[in-house]
Amino acid sequence: MPFWSSEARAKRVVETVNAYKNFEPVPIELTTFAEKWLPGMQKDGLLCGLNWSGERVTGYDLAPSDVLAKFMAYRP
Repeated sequence: MPFWSSEARAKRVVETVNAYKNFEPVPIELTTFAEKWLPGMQKDGLLCGLNWSGERVTGYDLAPSDVLAKFMAYRP
């Protein structure tokens, strides 16, 4: 499941990649992402795609538990 760190990045993909032309970026609060989305994705066996870009919309796919661990390591 793809996620972008900014609305601008997400919009760029929607505007330039035909496969995403009917998508609409929706902001998610960081705490909601960390507390709800990541555990739910882990439970469902999904990977977290971060900041995919380019014509083929490629990037990093990480286990939600890894994303959460990195988030917790940098959280003040």
